Order: sequence, then structure tokens, then C-alpha cells
Amino acid sequence: MPWILLLLASAAMAAPDERLVEVTTNNLPGVVLDLRYATTNNITGKVLYPEAKAYLRQETIRKLRRVVRDLGEEGYRLVIWDAWRPASVQKELWKAKPDGKFLTPPSKISRHRRGTSVDISLADKDGKILAMPSDFDEFNAKADEDFSDVPQEAAKRARILRNIMFEAGFSGVPDEWWHYDLRD
Repeated sequence: MPWILLLLASAAMAAPDERLVEVTTNNLPGVVLDLRYATTNNITGKVLYPEAKAYLRQETIRKLRRVVRDLGEEGYRLVIWDAWRPASVQKELWKAKPDGKFLTPPSKISRHRRGTSVDISLADKDGKILAMPSDFDEFNAKADEDFSDVPQEAAKRARILRNIMFEAGFSGVPDEWWHYDLRD
């Protein structure tokens, strides 16, 4: 059965919406791709993407270029954990964590499925992933925007990331410091 899901995800990943563009270091210089759903390091414990490729709408990439530039001025690099997400993967995530506080039910079209959401983090200038308030998809109090229950350095980085994302035209969600949506 898992191979069928991988085959379905592979078909979806191979032919995303024509308005989507693959994220590369050519169109987003300095980006670090750490696509967790292309590994077992995610809430399902399964590989959900057959390839470690990220897709976003061109407008999302354009606004992320500003983020990359501004983060670089602060000594950081942008890490992308997830971008466009096929419906088959949304279903698998919902099976693992059926909680509308953190995930969009598969019956609705999430912004991830539109290519206008990104799950992100920070790396240092050499690409080493930095400690943040929580890990990706760690759905608990450490993931929220309060930051009072996490180390100060991690909170500082999350606030820098949040400010830069907001200035570039993204909005966040209060329960996931890593999730951002294109505002327009």
C-alpha cells in the first residue's frame, strides 16, 4: 500500500499546476532545501515526496527573494521545509494529525496546495541548520509565536524571521512559527 501512495505523490509532484515554478538556487539564491516530506523526518514517519523538490508560485518566489536578501544581511540563510503540497500528501498528514488547529482538513484546499504557503526555518551563512523554538511540525506550545518557553537565542531568530517575512508581504499563523502565507 505505501508504494501506491508514493506512486500517486510522484504523479502529483511530476505535474504540478502550470502556475508553479520549481524552487532552485537559480531563482532563489542561497536557499537551503530541507524538504522534510521527502524524508521520514516528519510527523508521518514516511517519505511522502518522491523527490526533494519544492514548487511555489512565481509571486511567492519573488517575495522570498527579498527575504533571502534581508536574512543575508542578518547573517542567515532561508531554509525551506515545505512549499506546494499535493492533495495526497495533505490526506496523509491529516491521518497522522487530524487537528484543524495545525493542518487544513483534506476536504478544503489549503494555501500549501495553491503554492502560496511556505514552511521555513533558518541556517547560518554556511548552510548549517540553526536551533529554533521547535522542530518542524512539532505541534505544541513551543511552536507558537509566544516564544516565552524557548531559549532566548531561538526566540530571537524566530522574531527576526517573522519580522522579515511580514515586511516582505507574508502573514503568519499564531500556532506555527515556521508557517507563512503570501498575503495577497
